[in-house]
Amino acid sequence: MKYIPLLLICALISCTPGKKQQTSTTETNGVAVINLSENISDASSLPLSDAVAKVEFVCLEATNEALTAGIHLVQVTDHDIWIAHYKDNRILRFSRSGKFLNMVGNIGQGPGEYVTLGEFLIDENHKEVYIVGGGILVYDFEGNFKRNVIGYNHYNKFAAAYTQHVLFENNFFIAQNIALYRPVPKDSLWSFALVDSCFHLKKMFKNPVHKGREEGIIKNCAQMNYFANYWKEDLTNIDTYGSQLTLKYPDTDTIYRYDVAHESLSPQYSIFTKEEKGDYEQTHLWFRERKAFDYFSISSYYPSKDYVYLAGSKGDKVLTYCYNKQDGTVREQKRQGKIKERQVPWFNIPLRRIERPFVLDNDLLGGEFTVDYRSAGKYWIDVLEPFSEDNWIDIGRIKATKAKDEAKKKELVEALENVGEESNPIVLIATLK
Repeated sequence: MKYIPLLLICALISCTPGKKQQTSTTETNGVAVINLSENISDASSLPLSDAVAKVEFVCLEATNEALTAGIHLVQVTDHDIWIAHYKDNRILRFSRSGKFLNMVGNIGQGPGEYVTLGEFLIDENHKEVYIVGGGILVYDFEGNFKRNVIGYNHYNKFAAAYTQHVLFENNFFIAQNIALYRPVPKDSLWSFALVDSCFHLKKMFKNPVHKGREEGIIKNCAQMNYFANYWKEDLTNIDTYGSQLTLKYPDTDTIYRYDVAHESLSPQYSIFTKEEKGDYEQTHLWFRERKAFDYFSISSYYPSKDYVYLAGSKGDKVLTYCYNKQDGTVREQKRQGKIKERQVPWFNIPLRRIERPFVLDNDLLGGEFTVDYRSAGKYWIDVLEPFSEDNWIDIGRIKATKAKDEAKKKELVEALENVGEESNPIVLIATLK
């Protein structure tokens, strides 16, 4: 099976397995084609400044209430930094200068309290915070409880274990991604939906790759009463850069743009490559054989003013592509990754995963910039957690690299070197052009 443009058939149906579309054009049916098989140049460096106007670093204030080791989610707005904390399921609000302002919500089972925290949404227009767990609770920016979204029940609304909630242009959206945890009717296997203010489904869209596979996906759902291997997929990639909501479903070759006025999806970019994607079941099992990682995969995309970046992998190589919107050229950077294995006592195949981070060379402040989060349609965020093996940064590399702002680089190095055991993370905030 090949990775080919879907839009040649129609906007929301899947491609025919086994066929290849031979094309080297940069546009098909009025939609730009990102060609990853021809005229690709190797890139020793992909500079952050190509996409970003400036980078700030913020040292988050550490208080008794605001110790945030183990960050779950981050959102940045023009005025605030919002942190969801793993350990205590807390949301903390900081100013853009890093001063701790307040907590949002209370943990518990009483009115206005929550037990689990899955996601949170920031509504700047109404100064409200939506906390999504088993239900949805709404708070003001100071952390006071306002209301409960009546009738929302995660376990009744969804059949998938992995969901995403989005607030864009005063509209709410939900994406759900397999694995399924209960069987559903074939026709209700939706992947993206517009919902109303009470989070009732209004209009649903399917991942085109699921079409024709519904019975297999439903059959291979997670069995909650006993341990068994099941099918799962990456999260739907959603972005709101440039006041546009765009998305890429897992396994598809098309980036779609959402039209708010017409409540519709239309192709924005089509990705073309001759690389093989592999057998669907083999590459989607929770516990995968090693050979399942040898196939080509694009996991995420990152739009900017002049470029679209794609992040993916093949084997143990992490791939980053930089597509030039003006001339259609593509630069490719390869990094050495690692397929990690973890033994699970009750299963004879190790749990294998590969991380595919989106990393650019931080020519503005030195070192590298890893996009951990994106927010408000204009910020990329790199969280540096003290003494973390995964989320810290090589200070020596920062010192050794030349930066466009050497004075600011020096300040960053000093901040990193002064980190102690009680320090909160340092947040790098990149503002897109």
